[in-house]
Amino acid sequence: MLDIEKWMARLTGELLERFGSRLLFLGLQGSYGRGEAGEDSDIDVVTVLDRVGRSDLDAYRAIVSAMPEGEKACGFLCGADGLKSWPRYDLYQLAGDTRAYHGELAPLLPALGRNDLADAAAIGASGLYHATCHTYLYGAQKDRSGFLKQAHKGSFFVLRALHELRTGDDVRTKRGLYPLLTGDEREILGCGLGEESLTLEEAFERLLRWSAAAMTEAQAQKDRCVLTGSRKEERYEERKRT
Repeated sequence: MLDIEKWMARLTGELLERFGSRLLFLGLQGSYGRGEAGEDSDIDVVTVLDRVGRSDLDAYRAIVSAMPEGEKACGFLCGADGLKSWPRYDLYQLAGDTRAYHGELAPLLPALGRNDLADAAAIGASGLYHATCHTYLYGAQKDRSGFLKQAHKGSFFVLRALHELRTGDDVRTKRGLYPLLTGDEREILGCGLGEESLTLEEAFERLLRWSAAAMTEAQAQKDRCVLTGSRKEERYEERKRT
């Protein structure tokens, strides 16, 4: 099993040697960031430079590809200016799923609030619904099992966002969230943890049912924010800071 702490320490040193003070942030997200990685897990690196040009991309690629098991590396690379206009629902997931190794991410991001969290849940759920429906209708039979594996894996971020909308609690790991869920949600996250007893057809049906319900709930949460006004948003931001 890869020693991710040594790997990230080496990567940090290599990037600092190449980019110096231009390296504003380096972090880790995904299963390695959550401490839930397996032998086949990707290494999801988050890197922010002051700016990113083609020569920077070339240098970064050379450094990462030369790392041990560098073929597993993937993730997010951006210039600081790009973060200011990045879709906020996407930044919410980035902020919540990233563990810092160099610098701080929060000062580089715009202010994020409850509406952005509701968007993250709604857009994530709609993407899952569309992909599930498309794959069931038009995908090859042999590809269905692989699709479901990835869809159940991706459902974690929607489930996590919905749980935070309901409770205000940001649960950052699958194992931590699993006992807090019930019904379809618990079963779907369980699939992402390697538990499954349904047929493929039943699993598709459940995923469609849940993602449709998740879209409805997320949109209702966002509508409620609009109706109750900005003070609720301010209280939400205060709770997040504490």
